[in-house]
Amino acid sequence: MARVMAQSSNLKTMQAITFAKYGKPSRLEKATIPYPTGFDQRSNVVIKVHAASINPVDKMLLGGGLKMVRPVASFPHVISYDVAGVVEQPDSDGNFKVGEEVYARLFGHSSDGDKTPSFRGAMAEYCVAHVSNVVSKPNNVSFEEAASIPLAGMTALQALTNSGLKEGDSIFISGGAGGVGTLAIQLAKHVFKAANVVTTASKGEKADLCKELGADSVIDYKSENFVEIHSKNKFDVCFDTTGESLSMAGIVKEGGSIVTIAGNPTLEEIRRIGGSAWILKLFLKRKEKRKEFKAAKSANASWEYLFLSPSSDDLAKLTNYIESGDLKPIIDDMWDFNSEDEQTGWKGAFNRSFSGRSKGKCIVKISQ
Repeated sequence: MARVMAQSSNLKTMQAITFAKYGKPSRLEKATIPYPTGFDQRSNVVIKVHAASINPVDKMLLGGGLKMVRPVASFPHVISYDVAGVVEQPDSDGNFKVGEEVYARLFGHSSDGDKTPSFRGAMAEYCVAHVSNVVSKPNNVSFEEAASIPLAGMTALQALTNSGLKEGDSIFISGGAGGVGTLAIQLAKHVFKAANVVTTASKGEKADLCKELGADSVIDYKSENFVEIHSKNKFDVCFDTTGESLSMAGIVKEGGSIVTIAGNPTLEEIRRIGGSAWILKLFLKRKEKRKEFKAAKSANASWEYLFLSPSSDDLAKLTNYIESGDLKPIIDDMWDFNSEDEQTGWKGAFNRSFSGRSKGKCIVKISQ
């Protein structure tokens, strides 16, 4: 069957935050670009963006750190990939309707071989999303709150699921005040029903936030060593968001598991997500050759690196958890897409997120 391709309508344009080449955050600029066209209308929707959120991976992609795994298809490229908004143009297969409130993680090309549109982000007035990545927005949160969830929420959910965490287990989560950490704490305590949730955060408001979300105790990473504290009181699961999975071999129980999302991925994980592993053999090691894996093996535990996988089922689960009250979005602050102010405008959101000091997610409000 021939694909029905969306066509340009009077060369309509829109505003977006883009970068014309890989480099530093200063490369980001607001630009006028064409309204989305040239995509398969059967399996994609156009979303009128109300809010978009920023993730650490955005800084990595901007800097060129992912160009051998997931290169930008074309420049200028729209940044950020978590979005919440309303359906402006539905798919012709009838999965969504005009005006429907949705949220999504944009993953670029779909698994069914659809090569249109080129991989573009969400920090724009409109974006295109494959229907397999789109889910109805939770009915009890704002667009801004919904936009904070997709990447961080699915990452936390997939990590905890893959770790084998079960009711009554103990879990250690590094970086509890971050975007993934704040959601992992809640999922571990309220969904997976872990008996003991321990995390790391700086003293004060970040530690207090972690306890409010369900952490049983918080270790001050600036003045305390979690290995010294828990060398005898070990954990069934360790979830690393900060690049400390090597040290976690000293606090994981025999038969336990360590899952990390930080640092360099393994070749196996690159292959799993469809990356060009043959190129990365020059730079990455197989899992069995990683010192983190060897340390975990010495402790009779498992070690895995996890890349987020597209999953509308997982996003739908998160919707249910939000609507039931088991999971709440954590927002550091919100910034104005239409302002160029270094503090209150969109630049301030990227500066805050890329600094690594935010509590939860940084949100840019695009459409009122």
